[in-house]
Amino acid sequence: MRYCWGFMVGAACLAVGAGPARAADTGFLGGMRVSGMLRAYDFTRYFSGSPQNRRAFAAGGGITLRSGTFHHVSADATFYTAHSLGLNPANRAYVDGTLAGYGSIDTFGQAYLQYQRHAVLLRAGDQLIKTPWINPGDSRIVPETYQGLLTAFRPLPGLVISALRVTRFKSRTSDGFSSTDLYNATANDNIGGIGGLPGRTEPGAAALGARYQTAGLKVAAWGYEFYDLASMGWAEGSYTFGARDRIRPLVGAQLVRETGAGGAYLGAVNANVYGAVVGMRRHRDLLTLGYDVVPAHPGTFANGDLVSPYTSGYATDPLYTTSIIQSLVDNRTSGHAWKVSATLFLLRHRLRAILSYAHYVSTRTALYAASHTSETNIDLTYFLRGALKGLSVRDRLAIAENMPVLHQFLYNRVMLQYQF
Repeated sequence: MRYCWGFMVGAACLAVGAGPARAADTGFLGGMRVSGMLRAYDFTRYFSGSPQNRRAFAAGGGITLRSGTFHHVSADATFYTAHSLGLNPANRAYVDGTLAGYGSIDTFGQAYLQYQRHAVLLRAGDQLIKTPWINPGDSRIVPETYQGLLTAFRPLPGLVISALRVTRFKSRTSDGFSSTDLYNATANDNIGGIGGLPGRTEPGAAALGARYQTAGLKVAAWGYEFYDLASMGWAEGSYTFGARDRIRPLVGAQLVRETGAGGAYLGAVNANVYGAVVGMRRHRDLLTLGYDVVPAHPGTFANGDLVSPYTSGYATDPLYTTSIIQSLVDNRTSGHAWKVSATLFLLRHRLRAILSYAHYVSTRTALYAASHTSETNIDLTYFLRGALKGLSVRDRLAIAENMPVLHQFLYNRVMLQYQF
Protein backbone atom coordinates (compact mmCIF):
# COMPACT_ATOMS: atom_id res chain seq x y z
CA MET A 1 0.00 0.00 0.00
CA ARG A 2 1.45 3.35 -0.96
CA TYR A 3 2.05 5.92 1.76
CA CYS A 4 0.54 8.64 -0.42
CA TRP A 5 -2.16 8.43 -3.07
CA GLY A 6 -2.24 10.76 -6.05
CA PHE A 7 -4.76 13.53 -6.46
CA MET A 8 -5.61 15.34 -9.67
CA VAL A 9 -5.09 19.09 -9.71
CA GLY A 10 -8.30 21.05 -9.48
CA ALA A 11 -11.66 20.48 -7.94
CA ALA A 12 -11.64 16.75 -8.60
CA CYS A 13 -8.20 16.16 -7.14
CA LEU A 14 -9.41 14.59 -3.88
CA ALA A 15 -12.28 12.46 -4.95
CA VAL A 16 -11.78 11.30 -8.51
CA GLY A 17 -9.34 11.28 -11.40
CA ALA A 18 -11.04 13.77 -13.67
CA GLY A 19 -8.34 13.85 -16.32
CA PRO A 20 -6.94 16.90 -18.07
CA ALA A 21 -8.97 20.09 -17.99
CA ARG A 22 -11.21 20.55 -21.02
CA ALA A 23 -11.61 23.84 -22.81
CA ALA A 24 -15.04 25.37 -22.40
CA ASP A 25 -17.62 24.92 -25.17
CA THR A 26 -15.52 23.02 -27.70
CA GLY A 27 -18.64 21.01 -28.50
CA PHE A 28 -19.08 17.34 -27.66
CA LEU A 29 -17.52 16.19 -30.94
CA GLY A 30 -15.06 19.03 -31.49
CA GLY A 31 -13.04 18.28 -28.37
CA MET A 32 -13.35 14.50 -28.43
CA ARG A 33 -10.26 12.49 -27.43
CA VAL A 34 -9.34 8.83 -27.02
CA SER A 35 -6.94 7.42 -24.41
CA GLY A 36 -6.39 4.12 -22.69
CA MET A 37 -4.10 1.38 -21.56
CA LEU A 38 -3.19 -2.17 -22.67
CA ARG A 39 -2.20 -4.75 -20.07
CA ALA A 40 -0.88 -8.31 -19.99
CA TYR A 41 -0.56 -9.79 -16.49
CA ASP A 42 0.74 -13.15 -15.30
CA PHE A 43 0.10 -14.06 -11.64
CA THR A 44 1.46 -17.05 -9.71
CA ARG A 45 0.63 -18.14 -6.16
CA TYR A 46 2.82 -20.68 -4.34
CA PHE A 47 1.76 -22.12 -0.96
CA SER A 48 3.74 -24.35 1.40
CA GLY A 49 0.47 -25.28 3.15
CA SER A 50 -2.44 -27.40 1.96
CA PRO A 51 -4.00 -25.30 -0.88
CA GLN A 52 -3.08 -25.98 -4.49
CA ASN A 53 -0.65 -23.59 -6.16
CA ARG A 54 -2.44 -21.30 -8.61
CA ARG A 55 -1.62 -19.22 -11.63
CA ALA A 56 -3.46 -17.01 -14.12
CA PHE A 57 -2.79 -15.03 -17.26
CA ALA A 58 -4.97 -12.29 -18.70
CA ALA A 59 -4.62 -9.67 -21.42
CA GLY A 60 -6.82 -6.68 -22.02
CA GLY A 61 -7.08 -3.11 -20.84
CA GLY A 62 -9.34 -0.12 -21.14
CA ILE A 63 -10.14 2.48 -23.78
CA THR A 64 -11.67 5.83 -22.84
CA LEU A 65 -13.68 8.07 -25.14
CA ARG A 66 -13.76 11.59 -23.70
CA SER A 67 -16.02 14.20 -25.24
CA GLY A 68 -15.45 17.90 -25.53
CA THR A 69 -17.56 20.32 -23.50
CA PHE A 70 -20.82 22.12 -24.19
CA HIS A 71 -21.85 24.74 -21.63
CA HIS A 72 -19.35 23.11 -19.20
CA VAL A 73 -20.97 19.67 -19.61
CA SER A 74 -18.98 16.70 -20.91
CA ALA A 75 -19.18 12.91 -21.03
CA ASP A 76 -16.75 10.02 -20.59
CA ALA A 77 -17.05 6.30 -21.31
CA THR A 78 -14.46 3.58 -20.64
CA PHE A 79 -14.74 0.04 -21.94
CA TYR A 80 -12.66 -2.57 -20.07
CA THR A 81 -11.82 -6.06 -21.25
CA ALA A 82 -9.81 -8.98 -19.85
CA HIS A 83 -9.34 -12.40 -21.47
CA SER A 84 -7.26 -15.43 -20.55
CA LEU A 85 -6.76 -16.38 -24.24
CA GLY A 86 -7.15 -20.04 -23.26
CA LEU A 87 -3.83 -20.03 -21.38
CA ASN A 88 -5.13 -20.82 -17.88
CA PRO A 89 -5.57 -24.32 -16.40
CA ALA A 90 -8.87 -26.01 -17.18
CA ASN A 91 -9.36 -26.88 -13.51
CA ARG A 92 -10.48 -23.80 -11.53
CA ALA A 93 -8.69 -25.10 -8.44
CA TYR A 94 -5.40 -24.20 -10.15
CA VAL A 95 -6.48 -20.73 -11.39
CA ASP A 96 -5.95 -17.43 -9.57
CA GLY A 97 -9.50 -16.15 -10.07
CA THR A 98 -8.68 -12.74 -8.57
CA LEU A 99 -6.94 -11.64 -11.78
CA ALA A 100 -9.88 -11.77 -14.16
CA GLY A 101 -12.32 -14.34 -12.84
CA TYR A 102 -12.58 -17.70 -14.57
CA GLY A 103 -13.73 -16.62 -18.00
CA SER A 104 -13.57 -13.18 -19.55
CA ILE A 105 -14.63 -9.64 -18.65
CA ASP A 106 -16.15 -7.16 -21.10
CA THR A 107 -17.76 -4.16 -19.47
CA PHE A 108 -18.35 -0.41 -19.62
CA GLY A 109 -16.83 0.36 -16.22
CA GLN A 110 -17.22 4.10 -16.72
CA ALA A 111 -20.05 6.01 -18.38
CA TYR A 112 -20.89 9.39 -16.89
CA LEU A 113 -21.87 12.99 -17.47
CA GLN A 114 -20.12 15.79 -15.62
CA TYR A 115 -20.37 19.52 -15.13
CA GLN A 116 -17.11 21.31 -14.36
CA ARG A 117 -16.71 25.05 -14.03
CA HIS A 118 -14.04 26.94 -12.10
CA ALA A 119 -13.86 25.29 -8.66
CA VAL A 120 -16.96 23.08 -8.97
CA LEU A 121 -17.31 19.53 -10.26
CA LEU A 122 -20.55 17.52 -10.49
CA ARG A 123 -20.49 13.98 -11.88
CA ALA A 124 -23.21 11.34 -12.29
CA GLY A 125 -22.95 7.79 -13.58
CA ASP A 126 -20.50 4.88 -13.53
CA GLN A 127 -17.04 6.10 -12.52
CA LEU A 128 -13.69 5.58 -10.85
CA ILE A 129 -13.62 7.02 -7.34
CA LYS A 130 -10.41 7.75 -5.46
CA THR A 131 -10.92 8.22 -1.74
CA PRO A 132 -9.10 6.41 1.09
CA TRP A 133 -11.79 3.76 1.77
CA ILE A 134 -13.67 3.79 -1.55
CA ASN A 135 -11.06 3.44 -4.27
CA PRO A 136 -10.28 1.65 -7.58
CA GLY A 137 -8.07 -1.11 -6.11
CA ASP A 138 -6.32 -1.01 -9.48
CA SER A 139 -3.88 -3.94 -9.29
CA ARG A 140 -5.60 -6.15 -11.88
CA ILE A 141 -6.59 -5.72 -15.54
CA VAL A 142 -9.92 -4.10 -14.61
CA PRO A 143 -10.31 -1.70 -11.63
CA GLU A 144 -13.21 -1.36 -9.22
CA THR A 145 -15.74 1.21 -10.40
CA TYR A 146 -18.83 2.69 -8.79
CA GLN A 147 -22.27 3.89 -9.86
CA GLY A 148 -23.43 7.08 -8.21
CA LEU A 149 -23.11 10.83 -7.75
CA LEU A 150 -20.03 12.87 -6.88
CA THR A 151 -19.38 16.53 -6.25
CA ALA A 152 -16.19 18.39 -5.39
CA PHE A 153 -15.63 22.06 -4.53
CA ARG A 154 -12.45 24.07 -4.01
CA PRO A 155 -13.38 27.18 -2.01
CA LEU A 156 -9.77 28.16 -1.21
CA PRO A 157 -6.34 27.35 -2.67
CA GLY A 158 -5.25 23.99 -1.33
CA LEU A 159 -8.67 23.09 0.13
CA VAL A 160 -11.00 20.58 -1.55
CA ILE A 161 -14.39 19.51 -0.14
CA SER A 162 -16.00 16.42 -1.69
CA ALA A 163 -19.22 14.44 -1.28
CA LEU A 164 -20.42 11.26 -2.94
CA ARG A 165 -23.23 8.73 -2.95
CA VAL A 166 -22.49 5.23 -4.27
CA THR A 167 -25.55 3.16 -5.20
CA ARG A 168 -23.98 0.16 -7.00
CA PHE A 169 -20.58 -1.46 -7.24
CA LYS A 170 -18.57 -3.36 -9.87
CA SER A 171 -15.66 -5.43 -8.61
CA ARG A 172 -12.42 -6.19 -10.47
CA THR A 173 -13.81 -9.52 -11.69
CA SER A 174 -17.40 -8.54 -12.54
CA ASP A 175 -19.00 -7.67 -15.87
CA GLY A 176 -21.68 -5.45 -14.39
CA PHE A 177 -22.81 -3.33 -11.46
CA SER A 178 -24.84 -4.69 -8.55
CA SER A 179 -26.02 -3.74 -5.06
CA THR A 180 -23.14 -5.62 -3.47
CA ASP A 181 -19.70 -5.12 -1.97
CA LEU A 182 -16.72 -7.30 -1.05
CA TYR A 183 -18.59 -8.87 1.89
CA ASN A 184 -20.96 -10.40 -0.69
CA ALA A 185 -18.10 -12.23 -2.42
CA THR A 186 -18.61 -15.84 -3.49
CA ALA A 187 -16.65 -18.34 -5.59
CA ASN A 188 -18.06 -16.70 -8.73
CA ASP A 189 -18.91 -13.11 -7.76
CA ASN A 190 -16.65 -10.31 -6.48
CA ILE A 191 -13.81 -12.86 -6.46
CA GLY A 192 -11.06 -11.96 -4.01
CA GLY A 193 -13.42 -10.19 -1.61
CA ILE A 194 -13.44 -11.28 1.99
CA GLY A 195 -17.03 -12.64 1.96
CA GLY A 196 -19.26 -13.22 4.95
CA LEU A 197 -22.61 -12.07 3.49
CA PRO A 198 -23.18 -14.23 0.40
CA GLY A 199 -26.54 -13.75 -1.29
CA ARG A 200 -27.31 -10.49 0.50
CA THR A 201 -27.39 -7.01 -1.03
CA GLU A 202 -26.58 -3.62 0.47
CA PRO A 203 -27.73 -0.14 -0.59
CA GLY A 204 -24.23 1.29 -1.09
CA ALA A 205 -22.45 4.10 0.69
CA ALA A 206 -22.19 7.87 1.15
CA ALA A 207 -19.17 9.96 2.09
CA LEU A 208 -18.17 13.54 2.86
CA GLY A 209 -14.54 14.59 2.98
CA ALA A 210 -12.08 17.46 2.93
CA ARG A 211 -8.41 17.77 2.14
CA TYR A 212 -6.04 20.67 2.71
CA GLN A 213 -2.46 20.98 1.49
CA THR A 214 0.04 23.80 1.79
CA ALA A 215 3.83 23.69 1.71
CA GLY A 216 4.81 20.57 3.71
CA LEU A 217 1.44 20.13 5.44
CA LYS A 218 -1.19 17.63 4.26
CA VAL A 219 -4.37 16.92 6.22
CA ALA A 220 -7.53 15.04 5.24
CA ALA A 221 -10.71 13.87 6.94
CA TRP A 222 -13.58 11.71 5.68
CA GLY A 223 -16.86 10.48 7.05
CA TYR A 224 -18.33 7.31 5.50
CA GLU A 225 -21.73 5.69 5.84
CA PHE A 226 -21.63 2.09 4.65
CA TYR A 227 -25.37 1.49 4.71
CA ASP A 228 -26.55 -1.40 6.92
CA LEU A 229 -22.92 -2.16 7.85
CA ALA A 230 -21.01 0.63 9.60
CA SER A 231 -20.35 4.37 10.04
CA MET A 232 -16.69 5.41 9.81
CA GLY A 233 -14.72 8.56 10.61
CA TRP A 234 -11.18 8.75 9.19
CA ALA A 235 -8.48 11.42 9.54
CA GLU A 236 -4.87 11.62 8.47
CA GLY A 237 -2.20 14.29 8.53
CA SER A 238 1.49 14.62 7.76
CA TYR A 239 4.17 17.28 7.74
CA THR A 240 7.39 17.25 5.72
CA PHE A 241 10.13 19.53 6.97
CA GLY A 242 12.90 21.35 5.10
CA ALA A 243 13.72 22.53 1.59
CA ARG A 244 12.87 20.46 -1.46
CA ASP A 245 16.47 19.95 -2.60
CA ARG A 246 17.55 18.35 0.71
CA ILE A 247 16.73 15.33 2.83
CA ARG A 248 13.40 16.20 4.40
CA PRO A 249 12.12 14.49 7.59
CA LEU A 250 8.42 13.74 7.79
CA VAL A 251 5.93 12.76 10.48
CA GLY A 252 2.31 11.72 10.21
CA ALA A 253 -0.63 10.19 12.01
CA GLN A 254 -3.94 8.54 11.15
CA LEU A 255 -7.07 7.82 13.15
CA VAL A 256 -10.17 5.73 12.44
CA ARG A 257 -13.34 5.39 14.49
CA GLU A 258 -16.16 3.08 13.41
CA THR A 259 -19.53 1.99 14.80
CA GLY A 260 -22.50 -0.01 13.49
CA ALA A 261 -25.15 1.35 11.13
CA GLY A 262 -28.64 0.46 9.95
CA GLY A 263 -29.37 -3.25 9.82
CA ALA A 264 -25.86 -4.07 11.12
CA TYR A 265 -25.68 -7.13 8.88
CA LEU A 266 -22.18 -7.94 10.16
CA GLY A 267 -23.19 -7.60 13.80
CA ALA A 268 -22.11 -5.06 16.37
CA VAL A 269 -19.25 -2.82 15.21
CA ASN A 270 -16.90 -1.04 17.60
CA ALA A 271 -13.50 -0.32 16.05
CA ASN A 272 -10.61 2.10 16.46
CA VAL A 273 -7.32 2.42 14.62
CA TYR A 274 -4.41 4.58 15.73
CA GLY A 275 -1.42 4.97 13.43
CA ALA A 276 1.81 6.93 13.13
CA VAL A 277 4.55 7.25 10.54
CA VAL A 278 8.01 8.79 10.48
CA GLY A 279 10.45 8.96 7.62
CA MET A 280 12.50 11.05 5.25
CA ARG A 281 12.14 12.18 1.67
CA ARG A 282 14.63 13.38 -0.93
CA HIS A 283 13.11 14.42 -4.23
CA ARG A 284 10.92 11.39 -5.14
CA ASP A 285 12.81 8.89 -2.95
CA LEU A 286 11.06 8.01 0.31
CA LEU A 287 11.86 5.98 3.44
CA THR A 288 9.17 5.43 6.10
CA LEU A 289 8.45 3.46 9.26
CA GLY A 290 4.74 3.06 9.95
CA TYR A 291 2.78 1.64 12.87
CA ASP A 292 -0.93 0.87 13.33
CA VAL A 293 -2.88 -0.65 16.21
CA VAL A 294 -6.43 -2.03 16.28
CA PRO A 295 -7.49 -2.43 19.95
CA ALA A 296 -9.54 -5.50 20.89
CA HIS A 297 -13.29 -5.17 21.47
CA PRO A 298 -14.55 -8.69 22.30
CA GLY A 299 -18.09 -9.48 21.24
CA THR A 300 -18.02 -7.13 18.24
CA PHE A 301 -17.27 -7.69 14.56
CA ALA A 302 -13.90 -9.45 14.14
CA ASN A 303 -12.90 -8.69 17.75
CA GLY A 304 -12.85 -4.95 17.06
CA ASP A 305 -11.52 -4.89 13.49
CA LEU A 306 -12.75 -2.44 10.87
CA VAL A 307 -15.62 -2.99 8.47
CA SER A 308 -14.37 -1.96 5.00
CA PRO A 309 -16.76 -3.12 2.24
CA TYR A 310 -14.70 -1.88 -0.73
CA THR A 311 -11.17 -2.93 0.32
CA SER A 312 -11.58 -6.09 2.46
CA GLY A 313 -9.86 -8.99 0.75
CA TYR A 314 -8.09 -6.70 -1.73
CA ALA A 315 -5.52 -5.25 0.72
CA THR A 316 -6.11 -1.75 -0.70
CA ASP A 317 -6.92 0.16 2.50
CA PRO A 318 -4.91 3.31 3.42
CA LEU A 319 -3.36 2.09 6.69
CA TYR A 320 0.39 2.68 6.95
CA THR A 321 1.08 -1.04 7.44
CA THR A 322 -0.90 -2.55 4.54
CA SER A 323 1.11 -4.83 2.24
CA ILE A 324 0.42 -6.58 -1.08
CA ILE A 325 -1.13 -9.70 0.50
CA GLN A 326 -2.26 -8.75 3.97
CA SER A 327 -3.34 -5.89 6.19
CA LEU A 328 -4.78 -5.40 9.65
CA VAL A 329 -8.20 -4.98 8.01
CA ASP A 330 -7.93 -8.18 5.95
CA ASN A 331 -6.71 -10.20 8.95
CA ARG A 332 -10.19 -9.78 10.53
CA THR A 333 -9.04 -9.47 14.12
CA SER A 334 -7.53 -6.98 16.53
CA GLY A 335 -3.77 -6.49 16.69
CA HIS A 336 -0.94 -4.21 15.69
CA ALA A 337 1.66 -4.00 12.94
CA TRP A 338 4.74 -2.12 11.87
CA LYS A 339 6.15 -1.67 8.38
CA VAL A 340 9.38 -0.23 6.98
CA SER A 341 9.18 0.85 3.36
CA ALA A 342 11.52 2.45 0.83
CA THR A 343 10.68 3.91 -2.59
CA LEU A 344 13.68 4.57 -4.83
CA PHE A 345 13.99 5.95 -8.36
CA LEU A 346 17.10 4.71 -10.15
CA LEU A 347 18.69 4.78 -13.61
CA ARG A 348 17.58 8.37 -14.23
CA HIS A 349 14.10 7.57 -13.00
CA ARG A 350 13.62 4.69 -15.43
CA LEU A 351 13.52 2.15 -12.60
CA ARG A 352 11.24 2.46 -9.58
CA ALA A 353 11.85 0.13 -6.65
CA ILE A 354 9.35 -0.18 -3.77
CA LEU A 355 10.72 -2.39 -1.01
CA SER A 356 9.05 -3.14 2.32
CA TYR A 357 8.91 -5.47 5.28
CA ALA A 358 5.93 -5.66 7.66
CA HIS A 359 5.27 -7.64 10.84
CA TYR A 360 1.74 -8.33 12.14
CA VAL A 361 0.79 -9.35 15.68
CA SER A 362 -2.82 -10.56 15.76
CA THR A 363 -5.30 -11.79 18.35
CA ARG A 364 -6.20 -15.40 17.59
CA THR A 365 -9.91 -15.85 16.89
CA ALA A 366 -12.19 -18.24 15.02
CA LEU A 367 -11.61 -16.08 11.91
CA TYR A 368 -7.82 -15.80 12.19
CA ALA A 369 -5.57 -18.45 13.70
CA ALA A 370 -2.08 -16.90 13.46
CA SER A 371 -0.60 -14.65 16.14
CA HIS A 372 2.56 -13.55 14.27
CA THR A 373 2.85 -13.11 10.51
CA SER A 374 5.19 -11.11 8.33
CA GLU A 375 5.46 -9.99 4.72
CA THR A 376 8.28 -8.90 2.43
CA ASN A 377 7.42 -6.97 -0.74
CA ILE A 378 9.74 -6.35 -3.71
CA ASP A 379 8.07 -4.20 -6.36
CA LEU A 380 10.14 -3.20 -9.42
CA THR A 381 8.92 -1.16 -12.41
CA TYR A 382 10.97 -0.25 -15.49
CA PHE A 383 9.66 2.63 -17.63
CA LEU A 384 10.71 2.66 -21.27
CA ARG A 385 11.35 5.88 -23.17
CA GLY A 386 11.72 7.17 -26.69
CA ALA A 387 9.56 5.38 -29.24
CA LEU A 388 8.35 3.05 -26.46
CA LYS A 389 7.28 5.81 -24.08
CA GLY A 390 4.18 4.69 -22.18
CA LEU A 391 5.36 1.08 -21.95
CA SER A 392 6.35 -0.31 -18.53
CA VAL A 393 7.32 -3.71 -17.15
CA ARG A 394 6.57 -4.45 -13.51
CA ASP A 395 7.24 -7.38 -11.20
CA ARG A 396 5.63 -7.47 -7.75
CA LEU A 397 6.83 -10.20 -5.43
CA ALA A 398 5.23 -10.73 -2.02
CA ILE A 399 6.43 -13.32 0.50
CA ALA A 400 4.15 -13.82 3.52
CA GLU A 401 5.26 -16.07 6.38
CA ASN A 402 3.29 -18.02 9.02
CA MET A 403 -0.07 -17.45 7.35
CA PRO A 404 -3.03 -19.52 8.61
CA VAL A 405 -3.47 -22.69 6.49
CA LEU A 406 -1.25 -21.29 3.72
CA HIS A 407 1.90 -21.15 5.89
CA GLN A 408 4.36 -19.54 3.45
CA PHE A 409 2.57 -17.67 0.65
CA LEU A 410 4.69 -16.49 -2.28
CA TYR A 411 2.80 -14.26 -4.74
CA ASN A 412 4.51 -13.11 -7.95
CA ARG A 413 2.81 -10.71 -10.38
CA VAL A 414 4.43 -9.87 -13.73
CA MET A 415 2.66 -6.87 -15.28
CA LEU A 416 3.21 -5.42 -18.76
CA GLN A 417 1.39 -2.13 -19.46
CA TYR A 418 1.21 0.39 -22.28
CA GLN A 419 -0.56 3.71 -21.70
CA PHE A 420 -1.65 5.92 -24.56
